Amino acid sequence: MSTPQQTHSGRSGRPDLPGRAAAATPGGRRPARVPGTATGAATRIAVALCLVFILFPVLISFVVATSMNSAQGLWGGGVTGQWLVQAWEQINPTLGRSATVALGVVAANLALGGPLAMWLARSGSPLTRAVSFLATLPLAVPGIALSIGLITVYPELRPSGALLFAGHVLFTLPFTLAALVPVFGERELRDCEDVALSLGAPAWRVLATVTVPVSAAALIQAVITAFALSFGEFNISFFINPPAAPMAPFALFDAYSTQRLELASAKTALFILCIVPVLLIVVLSQRITRSTKGPKA
Repeated sequence: MSTPQQTHSGRSGRPDLPGRAAAATPGGRRPARVPGTATGAATRIAVALCLVFILFPVLISFVVATSMNSAQGLWGGGVTGQWLVQAWEQINPTLGRSATVALGVVAANLALGGPLAMWLARSGSPLTRAVSFLATLPLAVPGIALSIGLITVYPELRPSGALLFAGHVLFTLPFTLAALVPVFGERELRDCEDVALSLGAPAWRVLATVTVPVSAAALIQAVITAFALSFGEFNISFFINPPAAPMAPFALFDAYSTQRLELASAKTALFILCIVPVLLIVVLSQRITRSTKGPKA
């Protein structure tokens, strides 16, 4: 008569687990691999290749920028920082000008894009589809055509720089809407706002204590995207901006056209260094958002 232990497992006396039963397939073969494993490996390889293609030119620019004479090869003639110093002296005004315009564009995107995104996400008006189409239309127009069109229609605004500012807002506003509309349309956010309003909170307090904190990640993404796009926009800055006050992208174009490669690479390196903190803020905000939300039940 067999004992209960022998009934579950003839040899070890331990009950057979699902994993052990799956491993003991006929012929000693292992179970088929999960399809997602191959997909994950392919994704990691694709990301690695993208990083290589993106980072390799950046590294080469830094190497050339610190070379005495790049015509003799990488770090030809030794390593120097004179090109970086000279590049900073020349490009510093244009970097400040581009950053100032980008900050103004960010403010305009929040002032215009915030209410517009709220209306597009929550309004039942039949006009929302048409307005959304018109707001994203500048993305379908080449930058050169958009610039020439603005200059043709509003030539009097060009000398003051207002036309440049308007062109940057037109170009960046669709990205702000793309970041904010889905978040403002979430049912959870609207329920939280309704609860706050039902408890007697005024509209401005609901906006400050409920809407903005819940939408913080999307707002940060919209701000960073608008700043980075405006800071690096070339076509609009090249055609609309007055030549007497060039922007940073035009300064880089001019450097590669008329100056030494080492000096142009040094200006490129400084331009990239200005963008790196922006990218770090994006990554940090995404991590904070994930840790705040946590795993869903």
